[in-house]
Amino acid sequence: MIDMNTSKRVITSVKIPDNLYEDFKIVNVRTKMNLQDLVERSIFLYLTDSSYRQVVHNQFNTYYTGSDILNAVK
Repeated sequence: MIDMNTSKRVITSVKIPDNLYEDFKIVNVRTKMNLQDLVERSIFLYLTDSSYRQVVHNQFNTYYTGSDILNAVK
């Protein structure tokens, strides 16, 4: 198993919609999940969990309403 705390890191850059990132920052305050942790965990699950990978492949729409974010944080 790879120790994520001591493994070499790669600097990368991605572009995401402003509204997704802004709302993520709001949720981040409540959940204490930062973007790096989310990306690392998501990539890990993508590589190791076929059902998670299928969910990601089937999710084309990234538009949501304000009530969606409020419900997700509860």
